[in-house]
Amino acid sequence: MDTIDEQPLDPRRRELHPERISIADEIFVRNDIQAKELGISERSVNRDDRRGAPFVFIGGVKYRPAKRYAAFIMGRIQVRQPPPHKRAHRRRRG
Repeated sequence: MDTIDEQPLDPRRRELHPERISIADEIFVRNDIQAKELGISERSVNRDDRRGAPFVFIGGVKYRPAKRYAAFIMGRIQVRQPPPHKRAHRRRRG
């Protein structure tokens, strides 16, 4: 006689908070939803925090501003110059 007692949901759980919040002209996306949209883990998204990624806590849940975070990601694109062409050495005839 195993009975599984379902625990009531904690009101502090982030799943109970909205996925997107609109404040002024900015749309804030919940951190775990942002990670799903990018196709990476939430831990990878959090790694950008120490590099200066924008975020804000609203009600104890981390949200990221959609436009600013996209600009942050685009600003991290690396462009490298191709290596210079090697010149062929000419042999002297003598």
